[in-house]
Amino acid sequence: MNLTRSQFSSAVRADEKWVENTARTLGQQLTYTPAEARRMGMVRVLATEIAIPITRAAELANDALRHPPEMRALPLSTSTEDVATLVVDLARYHSTFAAALSAALNHGGPRRRGRPAARKRTRGRGAVAAAEAYGVDLSLLREALERTPAERLARLDANSAFLGALRRVSSAPTHATRSRARK
Repeated sequence: MNLTRSQFSSAVRADEKWVENTARTLGQQLTYTPAEARRMGMVRVLATEIAIPITRAAELANDALRHPPEMRALPLSTSTEDVATLVVDLARYHSTFAAALSAALNHGGPRRRGRPAARKRTRGRGAVAAAEAYGVDLSLLREALERTPAERLARLDANSAFLGALRRVSSAPTHATRSRARK
């Protein structure tokens, strides 16, 4: 089973660019399989969380994944003076990888070709019927659409003139406000 690029990087828990750049650094051609994602995920843990160089992290990941998955304390590397040891809980890694792979498969979705299809807008009688069912009074709209564009513009100009006159009347001082202003 092959994964999509997005599913693969999700299972690795890295962004797609990191996966591509790491594969290029390791001289590896990706096939996007779960086993490869498991290996790349271990490389990511060692490289980004413990700051081991990518090439060394890949060597350690290969060594770790050769062991049985149920190992709890796998010593991978020891310092030259035997002062520090890198120990990996392989069982925990396999468990977290399985969860990441499952999430990638369930949420990644199948690969689709091309651009996503645009949503179609409802037009025509379906939208009008929905508006009427909602309770919108469409009689004024229908009446306006029966007029010519010139008639609609003339009516718009008349309404605009009416509103302008209304504003002038409402902003003019009234007799009561003038008499209070004198006192």
